[in-house]
Amino acid sequence: MLEKMIEQYVETLRTLTLDIFAYTLTIPDSGQLTSAEAIRRLRSAPLTQPAGPPGPYDTDGDEDLMLIAIDNGIVTLDGINPDPDRKEVTDRLAGQELRHWYLAQDIEGNGTLYVRYGDAEGEVQCPEPLANPSTPWTEFLGPLTPYAALLASLYDDRELERDATAIFLAIIEHESGVRFNEALLARPRLIVPIDPHRPIV
Repeated sequence: MLEKMIEQYVETLRTLTLDIFAYTLTIPDSGQLTSAEAIRRLRSAPLTQPAGPPGPYDTDGDEDLMLIAIDNGIVTLDGINPDPDRKEVTDRLAGQELRHWYLAQDIEGNGTLYVRYGDAEGEVQCPEPLANPSTPWTEFLGPLTPYAALLASLYDDRELERDATAIFLAIIEHESGVRFNEALLARPRLIVPIDPHRPIV
């Protein structure tokens, strides 16, 4: 099932031609995360550093996020080259009784998948694993641990080169039931400046 999803995402990414982007999905354990609540969380503090140069996607300003309401949750898409300061903003969507996924692909081809389920966190990076001399990369997986064997294929020289972003998107869909595709991105959206002094479009 996952391998089929991965194949589909390879084609989706080829169609969308997204070189740099950050995608988040946040779903409550029960009830609904509304656009109003998501905006309140996102704009609860100013961006700590100036934004980098814009990427190819259709946000209007360097500090803008695209926000899409889906069923009981919220999607954001950021077309700026990902960096920790911008991730700190979308991390505000995570919290108790929420499941939150963050996927980023930067201009150098590095990929990151970060998840937070309540207080439980996990992260995986590619092409280099998130690790240090005393801690293997698998210790950082947290809720992603059930996917350790699949993720290990990203670092196995004996494997054919794999599309990390397609794998990360397949994991998010497998966990959430939400598919990242053109239909999702075509849904009604709000353009949300991170700067709380700028209006929402």
